[in-house]
Amino acid sequence: MSWDQPPEPEIKRGVGLAQIGTALFMVLTLLVTLWYLAIYVDPQSALNPLPPLSVEPPMPTSIVLAIPTPTVSPTFTPPQTFPPTWTPTATPTPTATYIPRPTSTPRPTSTRAPPTTTPTPLPAFSTTWEPIITEQRMYSGANDWWSGLAGEVADRDGRAVTDVTIRVWDDRGHVWENTPGDASRYADEYGTTYDSQGTYAWWEQVLDASCHQSIVAHVQVIRDGKPASSVVTVKTSGDCKKNLIIVHFIKNY
Repeated sequence: MSWDQPPEPEIKRGVGLAQIGTALFMVLTLLVTLWYLAIYVDPQSALNPLPPLSVEPPMPTSIVLAIPTPTVSPTFTPPQTFPPTWTPTATPTPTATYIPRPTSTPRPTSTRAPPTTTPTPLPAFSTTWEPIITEQRMYSGANDWWSGLAGEVADRDGRAVTDVTIRVWDDRGHVWENTPGDASRYADEYGTTYDSQGTYAWWEQVLDASCHQSIVAHVQVIRDGKPASSVVTVKTSGDCKKNLIIVHFIKNY
């Protein structure tokens, strides 16, 4: 054996010890790591020499609440007791207090007399009834064109009144005046042909329009040049079978 080279067995023995020490250190390191990991996962385990004082328990994954059904106990109502002699006391009815109303002071009586209405004076002449529309039956062959008015004037005793004038006018500007009884022949014929008050004081006015036309006409009694009756307004029918309008007047005073 040469003295220049160290002995080979001694070198291998030193390397083996180092490897064993390294492996033992790594195993211890792994054990310590696992020990800390176990304490971290479960601080309350027996491996922890200093466990914490209070640690909240882990939350369950699902919570099922069981609510108990409350049991209602019947309420005991003790029976009503009365004294040995019990007399019900009636509740007094409140008495209404009458408060008199204040006396109203009467209004002063008016000494002024109510106004009196003055009645409308009755005209000297008025119609005995509504105008009558009928057919002219006096003039033969005239019903194709004839249209007119006629009537009688009498007092309340049925006597003829001939001291007045009958004025007739239409809306076309025509004005006519007649005296009752002037045409005695017409009066006799009218009295026998139509209703009469028994006098000959008839008047007649032929209109300036044919029986085929319908026009408005007005009639009024005139005495001493002044109106002595209300105005009677009529309208011809336009029918030749109804071409006569009869208007009777009666004297009131």
